Amino acid sequence: MDSDAPELIDVPLRQLDEPLLDLLELVLGGLVSKSVLASRLTAEQPELATAKSVPEGPEILADPDGTGLALVRWVRDDVPTPQTARISEVRALAAPEHGVFRMLRVTGSLGDAPVILFSQPPTLAELAELRTRNMLLPDTVFLLVLSNPANEQGTTASQIQQLEHAAQLFTGVRARYVIIPAEVGPAELLKRISPRIIRDLRVAKPVRAVRSGTVIMFSGLSGSGKSTLARAVRQQLQVAQSHRPILLDGDDIRRFISKGLGFSREDRETNVERIGWIAARISESGGIALCAPIAPFATTRATVRKHALEVGNFLLIHVSTPLEVCEARDRKGLYAKARAGLLKDFTGIDSPYEIPMDADLSLDLSKLSIAEATSRVMELLASETDS
Repeated sequence: MDSDAPELIDVPLRQLDEPLLDLLELVLGGLVSKSVLASRLTAEQPELATAKSVPEGPEILADPDGTGLALVRWVRDDVPTPQTARISEVRALAAPEHGVFRMLRVTGSLGDAPVILFSQPPTLAELAELRTRNMLLPDTVFLLVLSNPANEQGTTASQIQQLEHAAQLFTGVRARYVIIPAEVGPAELLKRISPRIIRDLRVAKPVRAVRSGTVIMFSGLSGSGKSTLARAVRQQLQVAQSHRPILLDGDDIRRFISKGLGFSREDRETNVERIGWIAARISESGGIALCAPIAPFATTRATVRKHALEVGNFLLIHVSTPLEVCEARDRKGLYAKARAGLLKDFTGIDSPYEIPMDADLSLDLSKLSIAEATSRVMELLASETDS
């Protein structure tokens, strides 16, 4: 990319999410047409459908880290509609790094290699049948065919690894996988990958992904006991060796991730959204994230719920300890400062706490012991993950 640096220094850059990166790779590999990419990029920005906003000239397509992967050149056509946006050129700039098992990913033709298609790792019965029928020709490829798995990375990696182990049982057999974007017909794309598909062992219905990750948000007033409860729940989860709980406490996040934010409504919402984003990434990888911010506003809690449910499970625990109890505890002296006017926009004093109407569980720690409340949370978590 160094030789292109002078000409690219002023070129607009657009960062793509993983599904678009998957599509871009197939275009660069000659498996998908530039028109499909143009349609998808235009759909991502509806304003480009208007003649006045149609792009013209070069644009760099980059990964989420800002690394330029390809240079596209937009032109304007009068067909099929006036000022239609079209991509005339797509040129690779750098090798992509996103996705799991990069060395096994198929983004171009496999030539004349014989291919056996799978939508999940082969069973022992399938492998025995392939061996018995002498279908494992030299240079055979076991090809795992996947739809966009951006939210299922753990499941995808496990499937690819199992496929590779199966391939290693036979001499000369290779394991590969391909991601089929939603905009592309699988049959046509697979023909371009190889004209020698000798067996199709894909199941009729895809296997439903196991949503193992969970975000648990404990929301309540300062001093309500939410952090104490979250720590107790984490300890219980640590006893169960299969769980990997991570506690994201509001105070800790403010010291590190949200350093510099104040306590205005906007800053508090930003802090909670950051906690929610980190928690969703933990859940996405199959872990359990415990969050204990005050999270006083319903809209922000809804945003966290939305992001969490996109990748796993979400539970909202309202720690409903009354204000007078929280204020009487006042371990940090915050309520006293707020009453004295030394601390502005303090939740429960001069800033509202919007009681959750969508809480999965409400626990008043002035009436329940930490042990009782922890037991209630564990029962809820067990019922949700088993359903």
